[in-house]
Formats: sequence, structure tokens, C-alpha cells
Amino acid sequence: MLEPLEFGTTIGDDADFGKRQVRLFDLQGDHYELGYQQGLQMSEAIRHLISSLSGIEALQVEKPPLVPMKAYINLAAKRAMNEMLDDLSENYPNQKDRMEGIARGADADISYLFLALAAELAMARINYRLGACTAAGVDPERSALGEPMLIKNFDYPEFFRPYYVTRLCSSPSVASTLCVTVAPLAGCHDGMNEHGLCISYNYGHGTDLPKVNVPVSLLVQEALERCSSTREAVDFLCEGKRSGGAILMVADATGDMATVELSSNFSGVREPDNGLLINANHYLCRDMASYDIPRNAYYTSRNVRAMRGIRVHESSELRYERAEQLLGTKETVSMRELLDVFCDHGESGRGDNNTICRHGPYFTTTCSIIMLPARKRMLVTYGHPCESVFTDFLNPFHPMEESKA
Repeated sequence: MLEPLEFGTTIGDDADFGKRQVRLFDLQGDHYELGYQQGLQMSEAIRHLISSLSGIEALQVEKPPLVPMKAYINLAAKRAMNEMLDDLSENYPNQKDRMEGIARGADADISYLFLALAAELAMARINYRLGACTAAGVDPERSALGEPMLIKNFDYPEFFRPYYVTRLCSSPSVASTLCVTVAPLAGCHDGMNEHGLCISYNYGHGTDLPKVNVPVSLLVQEALERCSSTREAVDFLCEGKRSGGAILMVADATGDMATVELSSNFSGVREPDNGLLINANHYLCRDMASYDIPRNAYYTSRNVRAMRGIRVHESSELRYERAEQLLGTKETVSMRELLDVFCDHGESGRGDNNTICRHGPYFTTTCSIIMLPARKRMLVTYGHPCESVFTDFLNPFHPMEESKA
């Protein structure tokens, strides 16, 4: 039996939202106008995040001892803009226009938006590794719905959860997109487009040095705007200019899906194994393993306090193995069962830093997303999936599709 299709339905065990309800921001126009509307509608969150940067422990750890925090943040923002502006303008001018619009709409210094992008690049460095994720995809043959399903837990410091936004972007020149992102960002971490193409972004940590300074979140946004099928998106992502590492799950409305593993200069592609794809934060493609952080690497005193002395890949490996164990025993997988796996707290039943539903002292599951590309349906919650309900967006592109007909 198919899941209910009514717009606005929710799934979850808690009758009360408790956490912040997901609001949909509807943006329309060219890329500058999309950015301007984003900045205007999200201005409070953007300005609050900028004013709160001094409270981010990762920045505090990186700051030289004798430099005042405010001066360090200002210098870091200007350096980030100088390092990225030319590369962004040359490779993804639409996203540069969107950033300019965001800054204008929010009445914010654009250099701070570049600092937010620079934070993403810093995640590829062993000193940071600010974030992690677990994602899974089920192809139509393995899915109890008879159609593909994707799910992703976005693990990040709790500090950032108030700044998550879900936006619907319609532009006359590119495909319309429904994405989950952070208020000041032009790019996105997870999204789908009007064709049903879905991309989910887990952080990877390639060690090769970049030739350009463009975060993968902008590459994901560009792929959703330009591509309509999995194979088209896989080629675009592998060939795209970027810096940093990523493990991307890609699926389209036909059920074709693949994982794309990226470092700054190299790429690998994984196909489903017995109808399943599972992504954590370590490379599994043979050609990519040599560019990964060594498996015996540990966080040092240059990282945040809660991570010091922990093996870098420990959580990623354990989350991957647990997802493989739980999903591998199911002949078919329903959406409810898929969600249950991503609410899992391990054998002990107590969530911790190494469980799929993550409850660590620094990293925690701050957002969870389910995508059904065939029916263009996305379910989003800001918080742990074990204690939240999901806001359900069922084909929000439909009015746009009618207007384009």
C-alpha cells in the first residue's frame, strides 16, 4: 500500500512538533533576484549568524592567541572573499550573482557570506571535520513503494540548527529546485529539481590540494539547476570545478541512482549493491581510497575539545556498518523501515557519537531529509529524526509546471 500523498502530512512518533517547524521559502526570478529574496526573507537569521561567529569553537581554536576575535573574523572573511571570488565568477557566475543578491537583501557584508563558504572548505581539513552525515538510497526493486527512496541525516554542531532553511527556487533560465541549506548560503546540501533529480551531499575529506576554491555545495546547486537525470548529473559532478571532498548520492525519477565520491581533483562512482547505496564520510571507491585521510589518523589538540584523541574515521565506519547491517536484512524496505534505521541508536539503544541518529557531544543529527524522486516528494525535519516529525512537501513544483506549460 502506498504512503498517503496529501500535501502537508507528517510522519514520526511525536504528536507535537517540539522542534522548529519547517517553513518553505518561495523564491522566484533570476539568480540575483533569488538571492535578494533569500537575503530579505532570511535577513534576521543571516545577521544573527554573522553576529554569533565569535561563539563557534572551531574558529576560536584556529585563532592566533594574541589576535582579538573580532579582528580575526574580519580578516578571515576578507581573505575568504579574495581567495574565492575570481574562481566563483569564472566557474559559477549564476551563484556569484545569487550571493550578491543575498548580501544586498540581508544588508550584510558579502565577505561574511564568503566566510560561510570557507567554513565548508575547512571541513576537508583534519583539524576541523566540522560535520558528518549518513545517507542511504533504495532502488525501485528493493523499495516497498516500487519507487526509489533516499534518506539523509545531517550531523553538525547544534549551533547551526536555527539557521537551516528550506527554499523553493523558480527561475526562467534553469530548472526549479527544492533545497535544504543554511540561511546565508547560495548553494545547498540536499535537494531535488522539477525533473525529480535528487542529490544528497555528505562531507568527504580528500587530501589532494585544490586548483580552484569553490565549495561542493555550489556544485550541487548547479547540478540541480542544469541536469535532469542521474547519469547527466554524475558526469557534471565529476567534471565540475570544486575544492574539498564530498560523497554525493544521486537519484532520478526512473530509479537510476549512484554515489559520486569527489576530492578536489579526482572522482569515483559507486553503483547500488543489491538495490542499496549507503554513504557515510569515508571513500569506498578503490581509486579514491588513496586520497582519503588515513584510517589510523586521530584528531589532535588543534581540533575542538570534544573530538580530541578520537580516530577520525571511527564514527563514519561504525555508522556505515550499522546501516549496512540493518538494511541488508530486509528483502524490501518501506519508508517507515527506512526512517526507523535512521532513528537507530545502536545495540545499546542509547544514541551517541557513533550511531546513525547521532547524539554526540559536538556532532549531532541536526536535520533529516527523505526524498522520493518519482513523486517529487521531500520530507524535512530540523532535529533528530527519533524525536521529531517531518514536514512533507509533495510536488511543490506542480504550480510551476502548469505555468510553464
